[in-house]
Amino acid sequence: MSQISSMFGHLPGMGTTVETFEQAYTWGPYPRYWQGAYIDTDAADPGNSPTWELRPGLVMAKKTATGTWTNYKPAATDGSQVAQGVLPIALRMQDVITGVNTTKFYAMMVSGGIQAAKLLGLDNQARTQLSPNFIFDDYLPGYTSYPYKSFQNKTTNYAIQPADNLANFSNLGATAEVDFTLPPIANGYFFAFSNQANQILKVISFEGSNMIAFNNLTATSVSFAGAGAMIGGGFNIYSNQAGTKWIVEGSSAGANTVTVA
Repeated sequence: MSQISSMFGHLPGMGTTVETFEQAYTWGPYPRYWQGAYIDTDAADPGNSPTWELRPGLVMAKKTATGTWTNYKPAATDGSQVAQGVLPIALRMQDVITGVNTTKFYAMMVSGGIQAAKLLGLDNQARTQLSPNFIFDDYLPGYTSYPYKSFQNKTTNYAIQPADNLANFSNLGATAEVDFTLPPIANGYFFAFSNQANQILKVISFEGSNMIAFNNLTATSVSFAGAGAMIGGGFNIYSNQAGTKWIVEGSSAGANTVTVA
């Protein structure tokens, strides 16, 4: 009896071939895990022609609002900028009769050993996002080459969510001050901020008075607010091991002054 047959809905035993595919992107004896996945109608394979024919090994992501899977898009803002799985089969999204893309339901590989060179749409950001659950053949387990899980640009005030951990935030295109409010503090958080507009970029503690900044152990916020010293300003903010303090470290392009309050 084939395990993969029973997992994916085919009856065990001898019979007519229903569908075959080569696991060309996997490697090693590591266990491989799948989960059922609704694949969104807009899922595409940008490197294929036609793009609605998805190839095995395509790096996939989930839309935050719907929970449906689509192809990984590093510049997106709907959740599909965070790689979470790998498509295990070739999949036609377009309906043969209507010519319209339809939602599909199939298994998604969410853990196991994978060959980096054979994945489709893989970049350094996706490597970092996939590395907790996947073992790359060209990287040691646990190794990541990219410091951020995602990049998020905001032009209005934003309350940072726990799911945004390891994100790099910017304010490119902002025409007014943008305030970022940190989530309730817990250990293991790391956020980066880059001021990319001639506007104030401020980061505020949810609790208040628990940020360690320059010459201040009880700051409530940090910002780039000085005229002529905002663009190119940057800092990293992360929680301490006890989950009681936010540590602020400068990463500015020049002598940008951090305003501490």
